Amino acid sequence: MGFRFRKSVKLAPGVKVNFGKKGASVTVGNKYARTTIGKGRRTNSVSLPGTGISYSTQTTKRKKRPQRVAYESTNNIDANISQNIQEVEKHNAYINMLTSVHLEVEDNVDWHAIAGEDLSYLLNEGPNVKSVLDEAANYKPTWRDKLFNRVNARKMMIEEKLPEAREFDMALHQKKGRLKDIASGILNGDSKMWTNALIEYAPFEDIEDFGCKLNFNIQNNELIVNFTVGNKEVVPIDTLNLTATNKVSRKKMSATNYLALYQDYVCSCVIRIAREVFAIIPIDTVLIHVYDFSQAEPLPKMGCILSTRVNRMDIENLQFEDIDCSDTIETFEHNMKYLKTKGFKLVEELK
Repeated sequence: MGFRFRKSVKLAPGVKVNFGKKGASVTVGNKYARTTIGKGRRTNSVSLPGTGISYSTQTTKRKKRPQRVAYESTNNIDANISQNIQEVEKHNAYINMLTSVHLEVEDNVDWHAIAGEDLSYLLNEGPNVKSVLDEAANYKPTWRDKLFNRVNARKMMIEEKLPEAREFDMALHQKKGRLKDIASGILNGDSKMWTNALIEYAPFEDIEDFGCKLNFNIQNNELIVNFTVGNKEVVPIDTLNLTATNKVSRKKMSATNYLALYQDYVCSCVIRIAREVFAIIPIDTVLIHVYDFSQAEPLPKMGCILSTRVNRMDIENLQFEDIDCSDTIETFEHNMKYLKTKGFKLVEELK
């Protein structure tokens, strides 16, 4: 089990900033009702005091690919299905998720709309404040409220949400303000804002969850993405199947199949990276370097195993559901040496 880092700093009553390994988030509310925003995601949690019952919902702009949803759903235990069947289904769903990374992408960002948005409404009556005010205006006491003389108490409970709602609208104002600054820079040709935009949208969270690392730099007005795979265990070395008696049969995957799966995973990630970059930043090319241990060397060395320059037009013309990611990479400008029985060799980075 790996170590986890998390720290919270209280800014005001009911408002705190959380710092974790994956970045920062803001939580508004108390232990019974709270909202957390961070990395393009918003989580609402409610619990009933003294019952142990809680409910949580999460909203995000991104629409997850079906393969990712299918894998995440295997974490839910189904009492009507045997544990062995669920284990095999989870294994197969995981492999499908690894080879479908390229199917998920951020919506195209309209920087003109962001730059022109008037944010003053968030300081006066933002969406969260308006929601509370509407709840108060539409409140109709039940006969129980009247019977037990708790009408005023119910109204006060609604009004007590206003400070939290204002704090959340303020956090939203700050986030949108950062995006406006980025939009202004991007529209004025400031390439330094490209990395700020990628950091703000954080579109590679699921890739990073596998232990991968991404960083960005700019040379000669070209965006360069350095992608370190960093965890060879992300690709399973075994195959799982059910026997005729519904037992799990675990066998080591052949070297050829394992290496092919690893190549498909890496190439799927590269195509995903290019798609995300083009969705967020108005540029025509991106240079991507992939780093990992060479598999085809007698003594594996860490270095560049794939370097490719991807053009926007090449990506836009693809039917992503039908492509073979490894074959597709070979249609781009690239350096990649891959041997079917040995895997990746180190290559020089494109300039």
